[in-house]
Amino acid sequence: MKIIALGDIHGNLPALEVVLRESRAEGYDVVCHTGDLVGFAPFPEETVALMRAEGIQGVRGDLDESVSAQADDFGGNGVDGRVRRLESLAYAWTVQRTERITRRHLADLPFDQRMEAGGRRTVFVHANPIDVSTSLWEDRDEDYFRDMGDAAEADIIVLGHTHKPYHRIVDGRHFINAGSVGYPEDGDPRTGYAVITVNGNVEVQYRRFPYDVDRLLREARARRFPQESAALFKA
Repeated sequence: MKIIALGDIHGNLPALEVVLRESRAEGYDVVCHTGDLVGFAPFPEETVALMRAEGIQGVRGDLDESVSAQADDFGGNGVDGRVRRLESLAYAWTVQRTERITRRHLADLPFDQRMEAGGRRTVFVHANPIDVSTSLWEDRDEDYFRDMGDAAEADIIVLGHTHKPYHRIVDGRHFINAGSVGYPEDGDPRTGYAVITVNGNVEVQYRRFPYDVDRLLREARARRFPQESAALFKA
């Protein structure tokens, strides 16, 4: 079974269009997203509309929750002060420009998505199997991962939230961070997705692709998106 996992998109339509095109060309059995459809790029409405039109299932992220509730703040604890300020400006812009029907869709996204892949219990969550906001970093100790695996009640746990892809195996359980489609923070500004192949073994590969950042910046100006925040997407 071949699964394509789309990590945090954050309203980045040009990046999303590339990964959808590339994933169709590659082929898959299932495609699913790890939440945070909106948040930091200037295409919240178009991003949600495209994901709905494509029929792609997924889960609710912390930004999806915050935007759907029109919350004043989105959290973001532990983020560098300057970056936190720019993300806050982008978040406020997103809240103001997201329609009620879109907010309802974000609120209705489930906490998790479960499936069986090659005989293995597989679950998609946003940040971890318990809540939508606590990061599951790759360097956490094995006991912590064991607790998360027990909470997940799954053999393969696919998540996002940190924007940094990884594949870690603890006691035979696979923890797979899909990275981020729209706002990667692993030093590679390209978009991409995770390919999870389950056929006896579990194999994980990461695909990366360039996308039209200039288009994002042009549209950010046209839409009066905070320009300092748009600069977060420059290579």
